[in-house]
Amino acid sequence: MMKRYLIFCQLALLSTLTAQAQFTVGTGGFFIAQNTQVFIDSLTLKPSVDFSLISQTLTISPTPIPGSPPSIARVYNLTTPVDFTGVAGFFYRASELNGNTESTLQLQHGNANFVSTTGSTVNGAQHYISNTLPVTNFTSLTAAQENALPVTLVGFQVKRVENATVLYWQTSEEINSDHFEIQQSKDLRRWSALGIVNAANESSQHKDYFFRDAAERFGTQYYRLKMVDTDGSFAYSSIQSIRLGSSGLISAYPNPVVDKLQIGAREALASVKVTDLAGKAFLELAKPKPGQEFSLKNYPAGTYLVKIETAAGKTETIKIIKQ
Repeated sequence: MMKRYLIFCQLALLSTLTAQAQFTVGTGGFFIAQNTQVFIDSLTLKPSVDFSLISQTLTISPTPIPGSPPSIARVYNLTTPVDFTGVAGFFYRASELNGNTESTLQLQHGNANFVSTTGSTVNGAQHYISNTLPVTNFTSLTAAQENALPVTLVGFQVKRVENATVLYWQTSEEINSDHFEIQQSKDLRRWSALGIVNAANESSQHKDYFFRDAAERFGTQYYRLKMVDTDGSFAYSSIQSIRLGSSGLISAYPNPVVDKLQIGAREALASVKVTDLAGKAFLELAKPKPGQEFSLKNYPAGTYLVKIETAAGKTETIKIIKQ
């Protein structure tokens, strides 16, 4: 029989571990202050920033998440995704391990797709697991062997390569995966979809993916992956950030380029010169405007150097690929 807890202003501390328990938060919401630990029927949350639950129902299910092997028989499911950063953990029974090796469990979060954490703390005496999560978004929380659950993201990195930001990620297994939507933000509140990379659908092997963001950006940029299944369900990856030069001297994009190449700069330009690797000049522009476009459509495919000089005498050379 399911338990129901109506929570508006305060949270009852519960010591029971009853599977299929449930609590509901009304439209008034439930607020957890920064660095305050709360207990919700064996679930523990200690957010590193202020955190609120509004119009949510949390259900504790005894049905494991399918995988190799499946998760433990304790899965926390929220009605809708929440953004959370801080320490998350929960208590479980030894009888809920479902064949998993307790000492090597990792906290897993997601939805139909799951992200496996590393470095989880497991207390075998108390049957408790926890981990510190970066800014992430999830509807479900459970524990399983590392990289055991479907569409397991085993790596996600963001690096600067020449004048573009490149996202690299890897999966160890995919079940009914459809695509990855790449999302970018400047403030962790408003997210923009940059593009889509098709997923493998079904895979039991290590798969590598990448996405190039060649847009002109300055300051700290945040990226995450929205992992979408064929049935439309989805989960978010952890969030990765990269610090780009605040001055934003010069950029050239897109790279690789098929036709129009755009020169970005935050100060006046003196000249732009395009050459091949041997130094043969293909184009020279005097006093181009920042943001000016020019066509490389009729250029042979290959590698070119874009040499840019600002009115203040600063210079930079950017390597581009013409497709």
